[in-house]
Amino acid sequence: MSAPSAPPVAETPVDLESTVARDGSPAPVHARSSRAGRVWAASWRLALATLIGLIAFGTVWPSTDVSGWSDAQFGGRVVGDLLAGLTALSLVPFRHRAPRVVTLVVVVLAAFSTFGVGAAGLAVVSLATRRQVGEIVACGAVFVTTATLTDVLVFRSTEGGTSPWWVVALGLALVYALLALVGVVIGSRRALVASLRERAELVERDQRLREEHARDGERAHLAREMHDVLGHRLSLVALHAGALEYRGRDLDGDETVRAAGVVRAEAHAALADLRDVLGVLRDPTSAGASEVTVTAPPQPTLLDLDALLDETRRAGASVECTVDDETTTRMAQVPPSVGRHAYRVVQEAFTNARRHAPGQPVRASVTVGATDVVRIRIENPLGVDRGPVVDGHGLTGLSERVRLVGGRFDAGVRGDDFVVEADLPWSR
Repeated sequence: MSAPSAPPVAETPVDLESTVARDGSPAPVHARSSRAGRVWAASWRLALATLIGLIAFGTVWPSTDVSGWSDAQFGGRVVGDLLAGLTALSLVPFRHRAPRVVTLVVVVLAAFSTFGVGAAGLAVVSLATRRQVGEIVACGAVFVTTATLTDVLVFRSTEGGTSPWWVVALGLALVYALLALVGVVIGSRRALVASLRERAELVERDQRLREEHARDGERAHLAREMHDVLGHRLSLVALHAGALEYRGRDLDGDETVRAAGVVRAEAHAALADLRDVLGVLRDPTSAGASEVTVTAPPQPTLLDLDALLDETRRAGASVECTVDDETTTRMAQVPPSVGRHAYRVVQEAFTNARRHAPGQPVRASVTVGATDVVRIRIENPLGVDRGPVVDGHGLTGLSERVRLVGGRFDAGVRGDDFVVEADLPWSR
């Protein structure tokens, strides 16, 4: 049966697909389906209540003792029965707006009208779906009292042997209890469905939040990788391009060719790095994907530190790196993830020094301690004209990298030098 509008559970179960879009825009197809479902639910319930009332009317009145009634009394009571029943049926659709009042009025009318019995049953079941014990008991008391009085005083059977009033009251109480039980069961089922639907929506919302968080993290990771990789390459391109621009007239042909070769080589290397990163992002099912690398290329680690130093020195930078024998031996024991982050810290520190303090010597030290910690320290003089500018993206990215492995990162001006320090721990 239908539930009133006041309870926490809807009168008619709502489809899992919402009838209105999340942004408030209408969804006409779902809305029409929902309206049609509500109209159909209200129609068949009202039709069933009417049918039950007609059956009760056709069963009770022929067996009622009307001896001693005049034709006017009989006609008046029959017409009154029908009118009271019609009134009860017309009030039933409004039980959602005022469930207690409508139910009480309907059960009182049904006590004097056999035609309103179906409407009373529908109203009682609907009220019981709210699962409010007080209103169920109060309505039951009114129903049993008025129906008992009416049965004893008006609808006396022609077969004789009228049952005692307490027997009638007990029978009516059992009927009411059965109707209330049906309503409570329906209300409990609706509450369970609503709870499961809400839980499903919460799980779906939580899944969307996790996916968005994962996408944000992946974007940050890609931005960090592209900055570290391309920043190093492009800084070398900018350095040699600047030399060509400002010293083009002073350089001989061979020096110009060598500088242009470095610019070309670094530009090609930057393009290759960019192609590798973008290849990971491309959809392998898209057209031409067979020609694109769709797996991440091997990432450099501390084992590639010598190649990084050679590349930086070939670019014209003065780099002094201290690596003791124990560190050289233990570099192979550093996990690839920690080694990759350590390599990027050194690479970005070199890039930052080259960008903001060009021509200044860079001193670096890398130590793999006995406590399974990679310690990195890189420092360069501030220079005469200007000190190194803190690179908001590069140094922030390095701080995030170190934090990912639970390490410590610090960068800033100390005396006449700009110092970058990082500790990257790992567990065996």
